[in-house]
Amino acid sequence: MKHNKIIPFYLKNKTPFYIFVYMNSMTIVKIFKFESNLEYISSYLKEMHIPHFADFKNRTLLSEETRKDEILKIIENLQIDESDVESEEESIEGYKEWNENMYNAGYYTGGKSPSFNSDKSNYLAFSIITFVSGLACLVEEINSKNFSKTFFWISALIIFLISFSLFYQYWRYKKRNSK
Repeated sequence: MKHNKIIPFYLKNKTPFYIFVYMNSMTIVKIFKFESNLEYISSYLKEMHIPHFADFKNRTLLSEETRKDEILKIIENLQIDESDVESEEESIEGYKEWNENMYNAGYYTGGKSPSFNSDKSNYLAFSIITFVSGLACLVEEINSKNFSKTFFWISALIIFLISFSLFYQYWRYKKRNSK
C-alpha cells in the first residue's frame, strides 16, 4: 500500500522546498541508471506540460497511472542511452601527461614540438598581415576624437616590433633552408 509523502527539494541556493506528493496516484514509470538522463526526460516532460515527478535521489520517474504509457512512448522516441561508457585510458594518459608538464619549458606530449615552433614558412604572411592591420588601426586612432600621441607611438612601436620579429624569423628560416 502506498502512502502520501512530503518530499523535500532543494533549490539552487540550498533552501528546502517541500512538495506533498499523492503516492497513491503515482506509479514508477522508469528507473534510470544515470541521473542526467532522468533530468533530461524531466525537463522534456515539463516542456510538454506533462505532469510527473522526478525523484533524483532514487533516479526514478513517477507519474499518474493514466500517463504512464504516454511517457514510456516519449522516452522510447527520445532513444535515451543507458549503457555504460568505458573510458579509454590511452587517450586520457596523453591529457594527464600534458596536464602535469604543460608548464615545463621544452616538454611536449609525444616528444614533438608544436608545428608553429618549427614551421615558419608562413611567418612572412603573418608579418605583412600584422603590419597592415596595425597601420589600419593607427590610421583609425589618428582620426579619433581622443587622439593621444603617447598611445599612438607606443602602438606603432609594438606593431613594428611584432612585424619585424615575424619577418626576422622568416628570414632566418629561409637562410637556414637555403644552405
